[in-house]
Amino acid sequence: MVGFIDYLKNSSSHAFQVVKRFKWFFISLPLIYLISLIYLLVIGLTVKTPIIVFTENVKTAIAGFQQKDLSSVELGINSAQNELTIIQKRYQFAAPLRYLPILGSYIADFDHVLVAAKAGLEAGKLTVDSIKPYADVLGFNNAETELNLQSAEEKIIFILQTLDKISPQLDLIAQKISEVELAVAKINPKRYPKTFKGKEFRQQLINLQFGLAASKDSLANIKPLLAILPKFLGESGTQKYLLLFQNDAELRPTGGFLTAYAVLEVYKGKITPVSTLDMYELDNRFGNRLPAPEPIKKYLPLVYSWHLRDMNLSPDFKVSMDTFFSNYKEVAPEKDLNGIIAVDTQLLVDLLDIIGEVGVADWGNYSSKIIPECNCPQVVYKMEDYSTRPTYYIKANRKGMIGPLMHTILLHVMNSPKKLWPKFVEIGLNNIKEKHLMFYFPDDPQLQQVSEAFNASGRVKDYQGDYFYLNDTNFAGAKSNLYASQNLHQEIAIKPDGSIIKTVTVEYFNPEPGDDCNLESGGLCLNGILRNWTRLYVPEGSRLIEVLGSDIGPTTSRDLGKTVFEAFIELRPQSKSKLIFKYELPYKHSVGQPYRMLIQKQPGTKNYKYTVSFGDLEKEFFLDQDKEIVF
Repeated sequence: MVGFIDYLKNSSSHAFQVVKRFKWFFISLPLIYLISLIYLLVIGLTVKTPIIVFTENVKTAIAGFQQKDLSSVELGINSAQNELTIIQKRYQFAAPLRYLPILGSYIADFDHVLVAAKAGLEAGKLTVDSIKPYADVLGFNNAETELNLQSAEEKIIFILQTLDKISPQLDLIAQKISEVELAVAKINPKRYPKTFKGKEFRQQLINLQFGLAASKDSLANIKPLLAILPKFLGESGTQKYLLLFQNDAELRPTGGFLTAYAVLEVYKGKITPVSTLDMYELDNRFGNRLPAPEPIKKYLPLVYSWHLRDMNLSPDFKVSMDTFFSNYKEVAPEKDLNGIIAVDTQLLVDLLDIIGEVGVADWGNYSSKIIPECNCPQVVYKMEDYSTRPTYYIKANRKGMIGPLMHTILLHVMNSPKKLWPKFVEIGLNNIKEKHLMFYFPDDPQLQQVSEAFNASGRVKDYQGDYFYLNDTNFAGAKSNLYASQNLHQEIAIKPDGSIIKTVTVEYFNPEPGDDCNLESGGLCLNGILRNWTRLYVPEGSRLIEVLGSDIGPTTSRDLGKTVFEAFIELRPQSKSKLIFKYELPYKHSVGQPYRMLIQKQPGTKNYKYTVSFGDLEKEFFLDQDKEIVF
């Protein structure tokens, strides 16, 4: 009994000591954090000014690039690097605190930011060194050397002959961008608030992480592009291309009705037109040798044969061109071609915005000015007026102005002052991004592969996750896509079992009055009744629940590795229409995992407004390119 009492006393004493230790622990822990926070505050005050100066210097460097001022770029980068060195030295006093629970995670994140900033500035400096030899050609204000190059061809040849010197620099830049991406990827966005001072914060960090990963991939593709660019521009021999004009006022799956074409020769950067023809003339040679596929028989009135002008039925540009080009070669006078370059009216308008009005021999003057006759660019109206207005006589080569017009515009571009060259480069890149300019190389796998890597070939992509591609086709609806537009809303609902139900609402609207579409009166019919065949491409295996607003019954098919839902509507001038698709995805969403979706943009379309809702989260944007979103 005495032993038991002693045991209880000893146990009580031990328990008391344990409680006492925990007491001191709970008292000291907040004290440690309080001291640490004060310590961090003091360090923060010492780095506040260098951080502000660093930020201003980065802005200076960015502005220098935008203003083509190379000295400002270098000054901004060098000054930012000096400030970053100061910040890093002062930050070292806070580094030991990274081992503290919770608080240490935020200190470690700041360390990742510093690593990313250092690598990013080094990448910027390497980029400046890479472009210095071309600074004069690229239009920078204060290039170190003024090249004695008179013509545009001389400038292009100089670039082509020296591109191989950039490759080693590209490898170093890619390495630095990879370091930035790895550092930023270590930051956990969930530790940070959704908004800060009224602005979105967490989602911006997520977008940055995914954007850096995409930039790294894009940069990896630049090196092979530079390797094949000399070949594309005829540095070692003449290249011959089919310039295919897609009329986006009459929207088709790959961007527009195939209305005209020209053959171009390219040698050492010099572009020479060989011939220009109306697609209808080529179709007359082709004849009625192929029966019309089902969609044409179903939606295009009184058309029973498959014509060349209607062969871009697949939303995948390469798939459509595989069909078109093989049939084109059966009847075309120019068969030995290296590829196809497809353009629509947006590229013409953008170029005319920069060079101004141009005169084309035998065809008149063209500009990008909006005119009241159509509330559209003059160049678009003039092309449509000549090619589509009914006449009492037969017009020869009705679309024949396309080639001379493109040639005239190209001549103006090539002979423009160097300060305009960066704008033309920007126009080219934007039109590729927005899919108004696409490429197809049937007999050159290397060129085709690089083109696809830059998303310049209009491919329908494979994707692990949610996928969305709305593709519209104007079948005998005049040129109403000049005026028709749309807004689109996707609502993503996750059921308790993880099932994903999507409701997609597409609002079509045409605010402009209709035109005189009576062929006998000779009116120019631009805005008529839009007969719109809609296809929605979604992950393969998706289940359609319902379609509302369509003039046809629910239709499901498979194409290009996707499930396809079809609909058809008629949209009158000065009216609205709505389509609603409700469907279930073929997989379930796991709680805590990011929700990813790839949205692809249809070639030739305007930048429509998209809204995507995921629970209480929402993203709103204009779809100006293929876009991956992450919740």
